[in-house]
Amino acid sequence: MSINTLLAIFSGLIGLCIGSFLNVVALRGLSGESIVYPPSKCPKCGKKLNWYTNIPVISYLFLGGKCQFCREKISLQYPIVEASNAILYILAFLSFGLSLKTLLLWVVLSLFVLICITDFKERVVMDIHTYILIVTGFLYNLLHLGEIPLLDSVLGIAAGYLILEIMAHIGTLTVKTRAFGEGDTLIAMGIGALLGWKMLILTVFLSVIIQAVFAIPALFIKYIKNKQLKSAYSLIVIVVSIFALKFLNPQSSSYLLYLTGICTMLLCCLFIILKDLKNKSQEQDFSYMPFGPALVFAALLIIFFQEQIFKLLSLVS
Repeated sequence: MSINTLLAIFSGLIGLCIGSFLNVVALRGLSGESIVYPPSKCPKCGKKLNWYTNIPVISYLFLGGKCQFCREKISLQYPIVEASNAILYILAFLSFGLSLKTLLLWVVLSLFVLICITDFKERVVMDIHTYILIVTGFLYNLLHLGEIPLLDSVLGIAAGYLILEIMAHIGTLTVKTRAFGEGDTLIAMGIGALLGWKMLILTVFLSVIIQAVFAIPALFIKYIKNKQLKSAYSLIVIVVSIFALKFLNPQSSSYLLYLTGICTMLLCCLFIILKDLKNKSQEQDFSYMPFGPALVFAALLIIFFQEQIFKLLSLVS
């Protein structure tokens, strides 16, 4: 077995252990408990867990997904977060080797995981997590570990604020509710600090597409069930229009025009989603998808698959 394979396995084990800790940080942060005391316990019966039932992923599988004491089901969140963090750590090592760059990216990746946990679970983004993300992203470029000058990192922070706040207030002006939360703005600022303003724009564009891919089918099913046929037809028209843009003018070489058309259609979709969210009681509905995880996933694509994304975009254009 080569040294790189051993280091990759070691990276995964570190990721598993830190992933287990991230579950504690996220859930206790939401509940207001200390992350130090009390020790790990069952969220249902409150009994302290033995060390051998607290091994990441393995204990969940060994116990059949149930507490050793009360036999209540343990949330799938625990092994999913642990495994996800481990996979991200391995990807970072395989992409950038054993380096300071990898170590700082591990911090960024774990912050991304934390943000996704709290946003998915409670529609909350902790300010402290995003502040650390912004500082880490700036430090990453201050140490010349990235591929952008420090000025681009500073401009990325500013662009993250401006872009998300402008988009958020479009919602306020049109349907009297923010398109995105303030936490999403802070996430964008952190991504801008890490990747720079140019890659931030691409990240936001990809995140809107990712959001639409998940939200449109969910909304369509909801509208059909509720017999809101006009809204359902509107979604169909938007999706068909997005695909038709490329084929209506196949000789066009205007990449900017094509992107502008797609963005316009996606903004129309956003308008429908925002209109749907005017009734705050619907925020717990499946059709309401937090935007933070979409931003995070888009940033991960840029970090690990930047070259492939540019090739794909060049083929599309």
